[in-house]
Amino acid sequence: MNFGWKFQLGEVKDGEKPELDDSQWRQLDLPYDYQLNMPWKKTANRARAFKEMSGAWFRKTFHPDKAWEGRQVLIDFEGMMYYGDVYLNGEKIGSTEYGYCGFECDVTEKLKYGQDNLLAVYTHTGVEGGSRWYTGGGINRDVHILIKDTMSISRHGIYVVSKKTDGNRWKVYTQVELRGDLLAKGKVEFQACIFDSQGKEVTQSDLTPTPSQSRLQLIEIPIREMEVVNPELWDIDSPNLYTCVVRMYVDGKETDRMSTRFGFRTIEYGKDFGFKLNGKKIFLQGIANHTDFGGVGIATYRRAIERQLKQLKAFGFNAVRCSHNPYPQVFYDLCDEMGFVVVDELVDKWSNDGNCWGGRESFMNIWPELMTEWVKRDRNHPCIIMWSLGNEMQHRENASGYMTGDWGVTTFKIFDTYLKRYDRTRPSTAAMYPARANGIRRADPGFRDTGNIIPPELSCITDIASYNYEYADYRRYKEYNPKLIIFQSEASVNDLITPYLRMDKASTVGLCYWGAIEYWGESDGWPKKGWNYSFFDHTLKAYPRAWLVRSCFVDEPQVHIGILDGEQKSIIWNDILSGRAEMSHFYWKPNLNDSITLEVSTNCDEVELLQNGKSIGVKHNNRKNDKVQNKLLWRNINWQPGKVTAIARNNGKEVARHELQSPGKAVRLKVEIENADDWKADGMDLQYIRFTAVDKQGIAVDNFEGELSLSILGEAQFIALDNGDHFTDQNFERTTTTLYRGGALAILRSTQKKGKVVVRATCNGLKTKPITLMTH
Repeated sequence: MNFGWKFQLGEVKDGEKPELDDSQWRQLDLPYDYQLNMPWKKTANRARAFKEMSGAWFRKTFHPDKAWEGRQVLIDFEGMMYYGDVYLNGEKIGSTEYGYCGFECDVTEKLKYGQDNLLAVYTHTGVEGGSRWYTGGGINRDVHILIKDTMSISRHGIYVVSKKTDGNRWKVYTQVELRGDLLAKGKVEFQACIFDSQGKEVTQSDLTPTPSQSRLQLIEIPIREMEVVNPELWDIDSPNLYTCVVRMYVDGKETDRMSTRFGFRTIEYGKDFGFKLNGKKIFLQGIANHTDFGGVGIATYRRAIERQLKQLKAFGFNAVRCSHNPYPQVFYDLCDEMGFVVVDELVDKWSNDGNCWGGRESFMNIWPELMTEWVKRDRNHPCIIMWSLGNEMQHRENASGYMTGDWGVTTFKIFDTYLKRYDRTRPSTAAMYPARANGIRRADPGFRDTGNIIPPELSCITDIASYNYEYADYRRYKEYNPKLIIFQSEASVNDLITPYLRMDKASTVGLCYWGAIEYWGESDGWPKKGWNYSFFDHTLKAYPRAWLVRSCFVDEPQVHIGILDGEQKSIIWNDILSGRAEMSHFYWKPNLNDSITLEVSTNCDEVELLQNGKSIGVKHNNRKNDKVQNKLLWRNINWQPGKVTAIARNNGKEVARHELQSPGKAVRLKVEIENADDWKADGMDLQYIRFTAVDKQGIAVDNFEGELSLSILGEAQFIALDNGDHFTDQNFERTTTTLYRGGALAILRSTQKKGKVVVRATCNGLKTKPITLMTH
């Protein structure tokens, strides 16, 4: 139900009523993040990306099919931000207080057949202090209408667990969930079938009869176990997926069929080895980020998430921590398919205050329904290897849920018991703020006294001890409690590779870099619109420091040159982060004889740097000092136009090189189309087109700042034009922008009709030609 909605920003009296005249409202398709397209305002909350808080209305008229009568009809919302209410024909039928979790509305008895029905949705971004970061606003995830038999499986009603037995034999245990009252309406039976990735049936269960009655509202029915021999395993390098299809029969007639994907894989954790996947030690090289996607904001498109994961994969990342909320459902599908492991997280603080909860209803009142939705939705995904129940709550008692005076220990035990009611196959954790036992903080006297370096109480009772930063103290934490299985749930991007190098990788689980991709909100000051101490900008261009991280994450020999900016920038984040000099792209053209500093990242033994063919020195990689390892500096270089070449060697033999060529005058626009041959005409697929000013040799002129204008004809909608400037004052829905660092990124959305799309671009006299694309 994503198509054909009307939208109005702001409060609208009687917005839910069918008789309201919405003829002048904007027409659009979902998903849509309206907050990103509101004006940037200096007076607004910087944590919320300098966007004001607002409500908005969405309305859709639809005509129910006569064939739906007598069946069950559900409207499923995968999410909306931050909270919202849903109305059908003026009657309220559902609501949410936490738009990161989905919900469904049963409209079986409420539809009016033979006439138009109005679905109206009110959303609000929440109170200004209700989140510490940019949440966006609107119906940002998919909306579905589900037509089912009245005798059918419940929401997220299949649970599949595979367990290895002898040799390479696996048992598959399947459980199905059903409303208890349906058992009195006939003989109910279930059968499960397992299919491999090619669609070939591997095995099936016998029919499983159910009890004839139950007093439970929801009854869980275990289907007879199945055995699979020599399955293809799911892992990071070969993410093989299987499908479990469950059929429901009532009095011998099939009334429902539901499927879910899963994987055959084992996970193990231990204090001496950290984490093993299928018996093999894996160290998590991850990212921890909020769920926004650059120029589309929080609007959920499969393509937007896929391109993020592809870029991360190319730089050696293998893990994502979902900080600090459930991600869109398609994200987990993609991680299953692409071989990422995931730490799935429910919420930030266990509290209703302190910039951590934006709902109208108390989090502590509704956490059971949120946790149920979260775990049941996600538990079949093989990519998920750990549940995280919260983030940084022990630094103040009122962020720890129930006021039991033990810094969240009791609250966690209650939550964890509830969690493991629905899934016991994964360990649980909660990420710890940089603190000490009894809530001691960095600002407190004696924080660094050796006797005070004691881990927080909560981390000593979780299955996995997750710590945000403070990697230098993990050795002392282990001395205090040798049983700890340590995971660095947030590592500082500003510390670059030092947090990675200082981890005892043999015995710890891994680390996830905080804010590795720029995101909106949590700005440290106007006019910057968010967090940009990152490895990638929000269009996913890699900063040179991304190559430094890659030099650790990827084994192949590599070398990369970056220019070190002159200004030092210091920041404080969670009491602990001190900034460093920013590394830029090679995006400015120095004047002749300017003194510059070049920083070369490499995982090789040594690098020789040449300027216009003349050697300016050889430097060796100091692997004994984790502050300088893989980072080689050439200071006070007198710049000469031409070429800089870095030659990396191992044992005296060249194994990698990188060159930078200074550009001439910009003469044309270079066009890079990301998925020209795979643009689907499903109304949901995005196309990304990157424009770059180049000289006559095709070299990027990264200091060119001309004005780019676009026109689009054919089977596509214009979504955004994003120049990658984190200090922008421009709205992304404009078809004109100023090139930043010589480039910009256009985002188009296919229509539901296949055909030709023509894009025309103009930019300050640069040569251009029309771009012709096809949707398929």
